[in-house]
Amino acid sequence: MKIKKWYLLGLMLFLSMTLIFGCSSDTAGEKDNSKEVPGKKAEDTEGGSGEENTPLDPWAYDGDPVTLKMMIWIDDETFRIRYKDKIEEIFPEITLELISGGDSEEQLQELFAKGIMPDIHIGKPRADLVKPLDFLEPIDDYIERSGFDLSIFQEGIVENLRASDPTGEGHLYGLPVENSVRTLFYNKDIFDLFGEPYPEDGMTWDEVLELASRLTQERNGVQYRGLALDPVHTPFMQLSVPGTDPKTGEILFVNDPNTKKSFDLLDKYRNVPNIINTSDTPDGFHDGPRNIAMSILNAPWFELLAREEGFNFDMTTVPTWEDLPDIAPTWGALPLNITKHSKHKDAAWSVIAYLASEEGQIHLSQAGSPPVIENQTAFEQFTANSIKDRDQPFHATAPFKQSLAPLPPYSKYDEQFEPFMSTKAKEFLTSDQDVVTYIREMGEEYAAVVEEIKAQE
Repeated sequence: MKIKKWYLLGLMLFLSMTLIFGCSSDTAGEKDNSKEVPGKKAEDTEGGSGEENTPLDPWAYDGDPVTLKMMIWIDDETFRIRYKDKIEEIFPEITLELISGGDSEEQLQELFAKGIMPDIHIGKPRADLVKPLDFLEPIDDYIERSGFDLSIFQEGIVENLRASDPTGEGHLYGLPVENSVRTLFYNKDIFDLFGEPYPEDGMTWDEVLELASRLTQERNGVQYRGLALDPVHTPFMQLSVPGTDPKTGEILFVNDPNTKKSFDLLDKYRNVPNIINTSDTPDGFHDGPRNIAMSILNAPWFELLAREEGFNFDMTTVPTWEDLPDIAPTWGALPLNITKHSKHKDAAWSVIAYLASEEGQIHLSQAGSPPVIENQTAFEQFTANSIKDRDQPFHATAPFKQSLAPLPPYSKYDEQFEPFMSTKAKEFLTSDQDVVTYIREMGEEYAAVVEEIKAQE
């Protein structure tokens, strides 16, 4: 009986050890296979047995040490604060290097001739960057394999980026990392001088123009101006007006009533006495004479303004059209793209996925880069690094209180349309032409642009 009893105990022990080693072997196999999928790994339990693959952060990187070249037109200090220091802290194997400059065909060809290939590029996927430069390619497979959650982004951002695919197939060439949002900055000292109330969230264009007219006066030998627009076509960008028909190139904006609506507003603006500076003496909002009461600028200007000693300012939402309350102008979010011929695409994916994540977005927001995710903490932390030592409170969430206007459907004939409108709106302010004539001539001018594009096809 004793022999039989010890035999059974020994058999049970043998089977238990076999089971344990078998599980350990399976777990090791899962770990090896997990390297094939970005952002995944197997986690071990305390007992040494394995579990099924558990999703890691989609930006996980376990490759060899690399140096990534990031192409973005910013200065070295901003690059260090926003990107380099943080990325090299999160990814010890990655060194980030700045290529500061534009991405025109001529500038890129110059880089290529020097044997320099950026790994990461910021900007929309223009047709020339996809073809003929063969510089960008879709990253949909990285998104799918890593399980990156696109639902974290603010409404409309991903859709606008897909609409920007020059192939018309709705691909994503990068992940959004910075929102192109405007805000109305104002100089409190000028408002105090004139005894006017500070602007508030939700004001319409008519209300702001009325306020600007009361602030456009000469006082103590200084000509104050109530409002500066940068860019001038900001109101137009709230109206989602298409420039051309995507299939035929037919000019659409001329007969769109919203085009006239926006230029009628600019007509009212230019007719406020002395609000347009026609003298040789430059104006200044944060510098120079500081004679501008309100200025509509890109939200990242906050970081620059906060550096100005003694400048007493704050911000509020961009004025809206009365029939489109809470709709902000949109230029589309800026994506970080992986370049097609990069030799370090996995590392580049890790960088852009981290910067687009909740953690990365909160960091960028603190550094003055407007977040693209729908996250209250990211909104509240906007510019936190710049104002942490200042006693004055700021309305930092103002740029994120409105919904961005949807972008019109992509048209290859519209790639020059937005800068064209920017230039023509600015020229209109000093023109003596009426609105209808000016828009008609704009249409004729842009039709010539479309013909040039067609001739190059």
